[in-house]
Amino acid sequence: MESVRRYNVERSCLRCHERKVKCDRSSPCSRCVNLGETCQYPGPRKGKRKAPKSSVTDVVSRLEQLERSIATLAGGSSTAQTRSQQQLPLPRAGPIPVPTSASIHDHTNTSNYKPSGELNRNHGVLVRDGAYIDEPFLSRVLEKEQELQSAIGTPSTETTDPRKPPPLKVDGIITNPLLKQMDFMSLYPGRYQATLLWQTFLGRVEPVIKILHIPTTQPRIFAAISRPESARPDVHCLLFSILFSATTALLSDDPTNEQIRMDLRRYQQGMELSIYNSSFLDSPTLSSLQAMTIYLTCLRYSNSGRAGFTLRGLAIRAAQSIGLHRDGENFKLSPLECEIRRRVWWDLFCTDARMAEDHGILAAEHEYNGDTKLPSNIDDQNISESSTDPVQSKHHWTELSLNLIIIEVHKMWVPMTRSMGSSSDGIHPTQILKEMKERLHTRFIQYADPDIPIQRQGIFLAQVLASKAEVHIQQKALQKQGSDSSAIDADAATELLSLALKALDLGLEMYTDELLRGFRWLTSTYSQLHLLTYILWYLCVYPKSAYNEHAWHSVNRHFDLVDNDLSWPDPGPKWPMLKQLREKALRVRHSQIISSSGSGESLADGAYARPMEMNEEVRDDLLDMYNWDLNWLEFPDWNYLAQSSAMGQYIGQS
Repeated sequence: MESVRRYNVERSCLRCHERKVKCDRSSPCSRCVNLGETCQYPGPRKGKRKAPKSSVTDVVSRLEQLERSIATLAGGSSTAQTRSQQQLPLPRAGPIPVPTSASIHDHTNTSNYKPSGELNRNHGVLVRDGAYIDEPFLSRVLEKEQELQSAIGTPSTETTDPRKPPPLKVDGIITNPLLKQMDFMSLYPGRYQATLLWQTFLGRVEPVIKILHIPTTQPRIFAAISRPESARPDVHCLLFSILFSATTALLSDDPTNEQIRMDLRRYQQGMELSIYNSSFLDSPTLSSLQAMTIYLTCLRYSNSGRAGFTLRGLAIRAAQSIGLHRDGENFKLSPLECEIRRRVWWDLFCTDARMAEDHGILAAEHEYNGDTKLPSNIDDQNISESSTDPVQSKHHWTELSLNLIIIEVHKMWVPMTRSMGSSSDGIHPTQILKEMKERLHTRFIQYADPDIPIQRQGIFLAQVLASKAEVHIQQKALQKQGSDSSAIDADAATELLSLALKALDLGLEMYTDELLRGFRWLTSTYSQLHLLTYILWYLCVYPKSAYNEHAWHSVNRHFDLVDNDLSWPDPGPKWPMLKQLREKALRVRHSQIISSSGSGESLADGAYARPMEMNEEVRDDLLDMYNWDLNWLEFPDWNYLAQSSAMGQYIGQS
C-alpha cells in the first residue's frame, strides 16, 4: 500500500532538495527509489519564526516595564515585588528577563541600597553611537540589554515615512543655513598658507590652549590641507578653528591690516559652515568639541558680546551629551583618549566661569555633576595611541602646566567662596588661599624658567589669579563691616586697595612684557573690570590718600591701553560704565584739590600718609549722588552695575 503524505507541500523531498535536482514529488519519489534511500518530505512542524522587529514604541514600553520592575525590586518587599511582577503585562515583542536581585547585585549591593548614594555612584553609559546616558535605571538596562542601544542612540536626520517632513534643523543658532549655498572649498587657503598658519598656531595658540595631542592631530591636519574633499566634517571644523585662531594672533600684531581681517572672516565662515555640516548639535564629536573650544576662546578677541558666552554654554551641553563630564576610565577608554577628554572638559568649564565675569553672571559657586579627573601634568611625547597604562604626572614644567595652573585656581574657588559665606566649616578662606599658593608653587612655579616665554606667562598668570582671589577674600571681609562707606575701616580699605593695585599692575606687566608679545591676543582678553571698579570706588571715597597717586597712575595706564591701543580688543559692555565711574572719581579729586588749595594743604603733603576721612560736606554730597554701599561691588556679579538706572542717573547728573 502506497504511503500517504501527512503534510502536503508543493516542494521537493529533502534528498532532491539537497542535491538540487528535480523531484517528481511522489511518495517515495523515483530518484530516492533508484538510489535506495529513504524519501522524506518536510514534516508538519514549522520552522522557528523570529520575533518581529521591535518598533521604537515597543522598546519604550519594554523599558518602562523594566524601570518599574527595578524600582519594585529595589524598594519593595519580596511579596509586593512578586505581586507587582505578576500584574505587569508581558511585552509583545518578545520576552526580556525581568532583573532579579541576583542580577542587580552585579551593579550594586541591594542589601544596603541607598537611592541617593546609588545615583551619585552611577557613571552612566556610552551607547554605540557615542551618545552618553546617565539616567540611573535606563543606563543599567542598556548595560545589560546592549541590543537596545541601537534604538536609543542619536536620532536619524532622515525620516522613514515619506508622508512626514524631515526633523527641523536648529543649527541656525550657530550659523546661517544659507552658507550652504557657498562654495565650501573656496574658503580653504592655499597649502603653503595653511602650513604657515599651522606653525603660527603651534607657536602662539596651542601652548596657551592645550587641548590637542599634536603627534596624533598633525597627520590629520596635513591630510585635510592636502585633500580637503576627503576629510571628515569634524576634521574640517578643527582645521578651520586652527586657521581662525592663528589669524587672530596675527591680527593682534597688525590690527589695521584689512587682508588679515578678510582672512579672519573667511575662516570664521569656514568654521561655521563646517560646524553646520558636521551636525554639531545632534552629533558632537571630540574633534568638533576641540574645534569649538579653540574657536570660542579666540572669538573673544574679536567679539566681546554675549554670543560667545552663549555658544560656550552650548558647547558644554554638547560635551555633557558625549559624557566628557565623566572620566573616560569609567568607560574603559584608552589612556590617550581619557587625557584628551579631560583637557577639553576642564578648558570648557574653567573658561566658562571666567567669561561669566565679563557678562555679569555669578558663576563663582557653580558646580557640575561629574567626576572627570584633572589632566596629567605631561608632555605630548609622554603618551601615545599605543599606551595602555595611565600616565603619571611629571614633577617638572610640562606643556600642560599653564592650563593646570588655571584649573587649580578654579577648583579652589568654590570651597574658598563657601568658606566666606559660612563659618561652620572651620576652614578660613585665607587658609585655603595659602594652600592654593603653596600648591601652585610646589607643582609648577618652582620649575618654571622665566626666560622661556610660555613658562614666564605661567608665572605671571599664577600671580595674577592668586592676587585676584586675595582681593575677593578681603573685599568680602570688608563688606561685613557695614552697609555704607562710613562704617568701613579706612585701613582695611587701603590694604584692599594695595592688593587690587598689585593684581592690576601684574596684569598690565604681563601684557606689556616684550617676551610675551606672542600671547597678547589672549592676555588682553583677561578681564580686570572688578579690580578697576574697586580702585575707582576707593578713589571716590578716599581721595586724600598717599596711595592715590599710584592708583591714578595704574588706572590711567589701563584706560590708555584700552582706549588708544588698536591691538586691544573691545573690553565689553561694561566699559562705558567704568569710564563714567572714572569721571566721577576725577571730579571728586578735582574738588579736593580746590578745597586743599584754599586751606593751604596739598594732596601730596605728608599729613596724608594714612587714609583720611572725607569732610562731612563732601561725604554727604557723594552719598546723595550715589549709593556707596560696598555690596554693589560683589565679585563677580555685575548685574547691579549694568542694570541700575539709578547709578546711570547719579553719574550723569553729578
